[in-house]
Amino acid sequence: MKNRSYTFGVFLIFVGILFLLLNLNIITLEWLLLILSIGILVGYLVKKSTGYLLFGSMLLGISLILILDKHLFVGIDIESFLLLTILGIVSLIIYGKEKNRSLLTIGMLSISFGLYNLLRELTLRDVKWALYLLLGISFYIIYLIGYRNSNSKWAKHLGSAMVIISLIFLISSQDMLKLQIWRFIFYLLPVLLIGAGVKIIYDRVKTRE
Repeated sequence: MKNRSYTFGVFLIFVGILFLLLNLNIITLEWLLLILSIGILVGYLVKKSTGYLLFGSMLLGISLILILDKHLFVGIDIESFLLLTILGIVSLIIYGKEKNRSLLTIGMLSISFGLYNLLRELTLRDVKWALYLLLGISFYIIYLIGYRNSNSKWAKHLGSAMVIISLIFLISSQDMLKLQIWRFIFYLLPVLLIGAGVKIIYDRVKTRE
C-alpha cells in the first residue's frame, strides 16, 4: 500500500511539472502528451500492468499525430495511419503476453490498413492492389505466428487469395489490359471453383479411408 501511494505521489508531481511547463509556454500540448505517454510507458515497464500499456500507447499515438501533422506531414492526412498502426502494435504486444490469436489478427490487419492509408496519401495513382497485397502478407504472418503448428490453414489460404487478387488488380490497372484480364477471370473462376470442390470431396473421401 505504501509503495502504491509513493508511486502515485511521484506521478502527480511529474504531471504537475508538465502542466507548469505548459503554462510557462516552455512546452506545447503535444509535447506534454508525448512526455506524459513516455512516463506512463516507463510505469508499465515497472508495474507490468496492461492498463499502463494501453493508456500510454493511446497518449503516444495522439501526441505523435499532433506533432507529425504540425511539423512534418503538412497537408497530408496521417491520422488514420498512425492510429491504426499504433492500435496494431499494441494488439501485437498484448498478444505476445496473452497469446490470444484474435489480437494477432487485429494487430496485423490494423497495420495493413494503416500502411495502405499512408500509401494512398503519398501517391496520386490507384493503389488498391497494394491493400490486397498488404492483407495477403498479413495473413501469411498470422498463419506463421499463430496457426503454423495447428490444423487450421485458413490464414494461409486467405493470404494466397489476397495476393492473387492483388496481382489481378495490379494487372487490370493497366488500361489496355482491363478488358482482356477480366474476360480471362470470367472463364478462370468456374474452373477454380470446380477444382476447389473436387479437392474438398477428395480430402473428405481420403479422410474416411
